[in-house]
Amino acid sequence: MDTTVKVTSIHIVAGLFAALLSTGLSLGWFGFKNDMFAFFVAVIILYFVGQFAQKIAGDEISGFSQWLWDGISPFYFTWVIAYTLFVMYL
Repeated sequence: MDTTVKVTSIHIVAGLFAALLSTGLSLGWFGFKNDMFAFFVAVIILYFVGQFAQKIAGDEISGFSQWLWDGISPFYFTWVIAYTLFVMYL
């Protein structure tokens, strides 16, 4: 499988997981409500997923522009859309 597809797929799945966790923090599933903490948890997840994807991709993906379009953007858009839907309907 192409490296770009691997990195993008990993970030999309992580974005769904981060959205579910952020929803739980926003709705108080864990005993407290904090929307800012929910955002920072998503950023922390993005960082660690990026490090994991870097180990998988190696030197095949280089430069910020390629990481922006292959990893950060899919994660962000998946997180925003799923978070909004989860908050509205769960």
